[in-house]
This record gives sequence, C-alpha cells and structure tokens, in this order.
Amino acid sequence: MKKIFKNFIGLCALTLVTSALFVNCSSSDDGGTPVVPGLESKNMKFTITINGVIPDDFISFVVAGGSINTNTIWKVNGTERPNENAISLNDENFSGSVKTYVIETTTPIQAASLGMQFIPVTNNSITYSYKAEINGNVVKDEQNVTIANPNSYSVNYSY
Repeated sequence: MKKIFKNFIGLCALTLVTSALFVNCSSSDDGGTPVVPGLESKNMKFTITINGVIPDDFISFVVAGGSINTNTIWKVNGTERPNENAISLNDENFSGSVKTYVIETTTPIQAASLGMQFIPVTNNSITYSYKAEINGNVVKDEQNVTIANPNSYSVNYSY
C-alpha cells in the first residue's frame, strides 16, 4: 500500500510539472519569456521539520514545479538538485539525524504544488513544523503541530 501511494504521489507530481510546462511553452510575439497573467515568476522557500518519526510511519512531503529557463530549479539544504522538477521526502529522510529540510528555488518559477501526508503508526506521535515563504514573505507557518495515531494529516497547497 505504501509503495502504491508513493508511486501515485510521483505520478501526480509528474502530471503537474508536465501541465505547467505545456502552459508555459506557448509562443510569444515579443521573443521573451511568455507570461501568463497570475503566474508571474516568484522565489519560493519551504522549511519542514518532523520529529518523532519511526520507520513504520508514513511520511510524504512532495514539492513540484517547473521552469522554461532552466532544468535546475530546486536546492535542498543548500545543495542544488540538477534536473529534478520535484523533490520528495519520506520517513527515511526524517528518521535519521536530519530532521529539518529547507527546499528553495534556485531561480524564480511561475508555480509550484506541494503535498504533505503524515500517518503515524501504532502508539507513535510525530510533531511537524512547516513554513512557506514566497518572495521573502511568509504565507504559511505551522509550528509544533502534533499528530498521534490513529489520526493522520494530509494537505495540498498551490503557490
């Protein structure tokens, strides 16, 4: 079930990126980068911290976007991720020594989609903090939210 859901999330991210590229690849009379009203380029930064993760928990944090100017649009904890239109983090990323990830654009992009799903198992609970910054302005800030089994958390955002 876990593998099927991860494949589903990957497929959704791929569909979003492909759709964004088709919208952004239309011809332009002025020879410059086409601009779709409401989709002006912006810098994005997402910070996620998850504590209390054990290997049996289901953790999915996926952010996807696209750019027509470059194939390298994301960096994770300061390291550029070439040719990756989507960044996906799971329980393995948060059950080790690193609990916080900063995912940010290397160049302004028109749009991004972000999905989070956290399912703690057995008697476990996890605590997450999430902050989204667009052009340097905080647009979402959730700090120290606890989710305990049998509850779960699932949300999608578009920026």
